[in-house]
Amino acid sequence: MMDELKTMWATVPPGTPDDLAGARRRLLDGMDGPPARRRILGGGRAIFTGPRLLVAAGVAVAAVAVPLVIGDGDPAYAVAKNPDGTLIVTIYELQDPEGLQAALNDQGIKADVTYNPRDKKCAPGRFVGADYMYGSPDPRHMTAEQRQEFYRPEHWRSRDVTRPIAKDKFRISPNFMRHGETLVLEFRLGNDPGVGWSLGTWLAKAGSSVRPCTLVDEGGYDKEHAKEMAGG
Repeated sequence: MMDELKTMWATVPPGTPDDLAGARRRLLDGMDGPPARRRILGGGRAIFTGPRLLVAAGVAVAAVAVPLVIGDGDPAYAVAKNPDGTLIVTIYELQDPEGLQAALNDQGIKADVTYNPRDKKCAPGRFVGADYMYGSPDPRHMTAEQRQEFYRPEHWRSRDVTRPIAKDKFRISPNFMRHGETLVLEFRLGNDPGVGWSLGTWLAKAGSSVRPCTLVDEGGYDKEHAKEMAGG
């Protein structure tokens, strides 16, 4: 193998000064590109994801250019599809909600993803809920017959669409969704020790647009409607 490589390199002519100048200019042009989008999280901290920069290795050799990827680093999330149609979402870091939303859309899940700072949540009324998980009536003022109808499982599908399965993973079961509905995922940095983040999950009714999140104080965030995930 080494003899073959030596033979290959022996046939490559050395780079000229113009080749070197051109390679250096292309490298500097890439470094001067616009910064990537940033996401502001709790405490005013801005998290940047650096641009992907392709650099030619062996710039002294004009005939050979091996691309190397620099920047970005580890992914913030991963989405994997199981044979049964469910999705496993792994959250490594609360970054790039738009990317996670696009990844879910690519898997056939119409989604709206928001990452919120600690002690903040989205103001209510962003969308019309597809079931009682979002903006439900108060069962204390219902008759026994109304309460029986109220607690039927089909009125609480949002609860079953997502299930935590590990400290940084949750499962999405599309079979609990109906055509045209939007899965609304609202992440929030955790308050309690050992809790990295919590996830509020709801279904928006088909035809109901999901308005942008307006942050408000937590004010007793309903943990019954949020799935807390332990940090690692």
